[in-house]
Amino acid sequence: MKILEISEFNFNFKNSVITIGSFDGIHLGHRKLMELTKDSALKLNLPSVVLTFHPHPLKVLHPEGKVHLITTFEKKIELIKAIGIDYLIYITFTPEFASMTPEDFIENVIVKKLNPVKIIVGHDFAFGIGKSGNIALLEKLANKLNFDLMVVSPIKIGNKIVSSTLIRRLVLSGKVCAVKRFLGRHYSVHGKVVKGSGRGKKLGYPTANIIPEEELFPKDGVYATLVKIDNEFHDSATNIGSNPTFEEEIRRIETYIFNFNKDLYDKEIEVFFVARLRPEIKFDNSTELENRIKKDIALTTLILSKEHMTTI
Repeated sequence: MKILEISEFNFNFKNSVITIGSFDGIHLGHRKLMELTKDSALKLNLPSVVLTFHPHPLKVLHPEGKVHLITTFEKKIELIKAIGIDYLIYITFTPEFASMTPEDFIENVIVKKLNPVKIIVGHDFAFGIGKSGNIALLEKLANKLNFDLMVVSPIKIGNKIVSSTLIRRLVLSGKVCAVKRFLGRHYSVHGKVVKGSGRGKKLGYPTANIIPEEELFPKDGVYATLVKIDNEFHDSATNIGSNPTFEEEIRRIETYIFNFNKDLYDKEIEVFFVARLRPEIKFDNSTELENRIKKDIALTTLILSKEHMTTI
């Protein structure tokens, strides 16, 4: 997959099939759009293109807001590449770009730059200044500018529509089992392992402490997790919180990796959240904490015995 900023894009194919969106999370709805784009492109013997924005539009338009992104841009690239898309082209999102009219965006950015035979978008796709462009306008522009338009209905699981907003809410509430149903994979965070207090090692359960690259991570508590290190998965239990037993205030992500004793300092790892075991608890002493850790590990082992992680 080739990755290009649109200003660096050299027009080197006659036509394309494209899908457009912010695609935070690359959830099941996003995957459907991209797989349809890939399949349509293969049938037409054309390149498949995902057009996205970086940074996320909400970060530029509402910098004061607390929008927690589901995926980093790097993770987004990794997931899109795995789908089999030919080109990931991104637009550097600025206030100036946000002021573009919907007609100007489609005609002078999409059509002139990418020359699409077909554009595939979700049912709620909006574009141009103030999201003033909608599906009805896009249909008119498709007729005027001579490209096919496919509008894809939302994916529903139960009575809920798959959306980035729903996934953010589930992650923040710690409902990581439910997240997988909508995201299509376990939610994960990346981070570099840093030195911690060393308290876990003294208790017999040394932890890898990470500073997450993602802005979004689950509610405080203890989780059954899988850790990806050098493309290998390891069973683990992860605590998110501030260690109230020891009256700490700094929120941390600490992962105890089962049967693992290699040095991980300064190494990048990825933690996949499989199930929430319990909230964070303040224990009266370290002995109570140690006894509870043993129970957490036993429960985690049981939960993870049903997991088979081999891919991203």
